[in-house]
Amino acid sequence: MQALGRIGSRLRPILGFSRVLQATLSVAQPFVAALIALHGFPSPDRLILGLSAAWAGFMAVFALNDLMDLEVDRASLSHKRGYESYDIDSAMSRHPLAHQQISLAAGRIWIGALATYAIAAAYLLNPPAVLLFLAAAILELTYCKLARRTPLKFLVSGAMVGVGALAGWVAMTDEVRIAEMAALFCWVFAWEIGGRNIVNDFADVEEDSRLGIKTVPLVYGPRVSAWLALCFLVATTVVALVLQPLSHLSIAYLVAATTAGLYLLVWPGLTLLRNPVPQSAMALFNRASLYPPALLLILIASLTLPLG
Repeated sequence: MQALGRIGSRLRPILGFSRVLQATLSVAQPFVAALIALHGFPSPDRLILGLSAAWAGFMAVFALNDLMDLEVDRASLSHKRGYESYDIDSAMSRHPLAHQQISLAAGRIWIGALATYAIAAAYLLNPPAVLLFLAAAILELTYCKLARRTPLKFLVSGAMVGVGALAGWVAMTDEVRIAEMAALFCWVFAWEIGGRNIVNDFADVEEDSRLGIKTVPLVYGPRVSAWLALCFLVATTVVALVLQPLSHLSIAYLVAATTAGLYLLVWPGLTLLRNPVPQSAMALFNRASLYPPALLLILIASLTLPLG
């Protein structure tokens, strides 16, 4: 038991570096795209390879974000955050690199190993998928570089997540169906902005102001930010419904996707609008993080069960 405890204590910082819980939940995004592309399931070997590639890719990109923000995170350590609460991004450990729980060399090796596996697996599935992975990584680097330049960097974050989702499509088929692919991109793009990016910055307004980081809540205020987040959350829900006729999904999918969007996105978005404070924003962030996995389960049920 002591040995397991020591192993766990060593794994916790490196898994926190990659935001392992958020990365695991994020695998649902390319998985949804893959199922819609095939209108069914890939073979077991391709499924396992695709899931592992997506997991490694998300772990690498989340860790890359922490690496790029290292100096900012170190600067923030000397000041207590104005608001502290559990969020999915903080599972295992929060900013372990800045807290020197892992070394810079170890962090770079970890990112390199994950990225190498993700690229190799993507290449085995379908070489063009590698280009989308690299594009997502470049967009992540761009997002970090824009931290002190513009609050509109949330558009880059949305594009990064949208490109990552489409990698699931390209990994499974060479078929191009523009309308469905555009809908999938817009679905994840809107969700990332309204459900994660904007609301995650609510808790750090005071800290971001001191560090010179420009975010939507800091520049435009909590009320405008809440309205903007809600608009993107409504758009996310609507685009998920548009996928039903485009991809010939069941009516049961339509009903379940509507329910998931209202409960996980729109309702907490309205709560934030009524009370635009960090507590409401973090509650929305945590619930919205569960939305892609929920839609994945709905899609699986729609494809496998005779639900109409």
